Amino acid sequence: MKLITLIFVAFGGLFLVSCSGPPTLYPIFEKGKFGYADVSGRVVITPAYEQCGEFTEGLAVVMKEGLVGFIDTNGKVVIDFQYPNAGRFSEGLAHASKDGKTGFIDKTGKVVIPFEFDYAFDFSEGLASIAASNKFGYVDKNGTLVVPPTYQFTGTFSQGLGQVVKDDLGGYVDKTGKVVIELGYTSASPFREGFAIVQKNNENEFIDKTNKKPFEVKFDSAEPFSGGLALIGVGNQVGFINTKGETVVAPSFKYARSFAEGMAVALQDGKMGYIDTKGEFVIKPQFSAAQDFHNGLAMVLVGSEVSYINTKGEKVWTRTSAEMPSLETAQ
Repeated sequence: MKLITLIFVAFGGLFLVSCSGPPTLYPIFEKGKFGYADVSGRVVITPAYEQCGEFTEGLAVVMKEGLVGFIDTNGKVVIDFQYPNAGRFSEGLAHASKDGKTGFIDKTGKVVIPFEFDYAFDFSEGLASIAASNKFGYVDKNGTLVVPPTYQFTGTFSQGLGQVVKDDLGGYVDKTGKVVIELGYTSASPFREGFAIVQKNNENEFIDKTNKKPFEVKFDSAEPFSGGLALIGVGNQVGFINTKGETVVAPSFKYARSFAEGMAVALQDGKMGYIDTKGEFVIKPQFSAAQDFHNGLAMVLVGSEVSYINTKGEKVWTRTSAEMPSLETAQ
């Protein structure tokens, strides 16, 4: 797929672009084009783009006539439309592709790391995961291969550790490339809030950065900790535990998402709403689809209406899905 670091969420067959923005800018669409609005729903950047990406470090990646460039929060084009594919800025650099290869540019558009990789991902804690010849490794901001491409997969660095996979087994390396948690897990997540989720012998568990189990909790599935709580699945129900392994919200929902800004999407009687950390609905179930809150707003779907709501459940911006741009050019 030809994507420019977009997050697509399927709402019953309808794909919505969810590109997070800074506190005062949110992606919106109108008459087949994407633009941005402020927290009140007022259009700030007139919809004129085929695709839009999130604002990070003051810039957002957008697409026009099949090529992508970068704009600032005033809508000014800062880096011309010249790349078939590019990602968001992280730690001062963004990955971009040209002539079938990927490298990194700075905020002036200068090439800092040459276009020589097959794939690349965001910088995190000074390193970025890259791929060459179907193998993955890590590069630093000088373009030095700290970990040469030898792995089946390398994930984003978080809390000083990078997730790596070789021979279908996962573990973790430090920033020098040294293996600090042996590759012995059939699945492994990035560390979040001091813990990672791993699987071994068909059993799922949380581990800390010393590779020890911090608590004994039986679950069938889980998501990383967010805001001190982790979503766990037991049978066909999901609930939440805290960092001590204590049940905070008993598994009682058929579907829920991790907490974001103190609320989590949860499903009840076929509709989605938002619960607080006690498991009580603070925005009643009424949506056919809903996304996490980000900087005070969340995108929801009711029928053919796509809206942003605030934390009180009030709509601040609404359009019908018929106005949403076609995403066929991203295929």
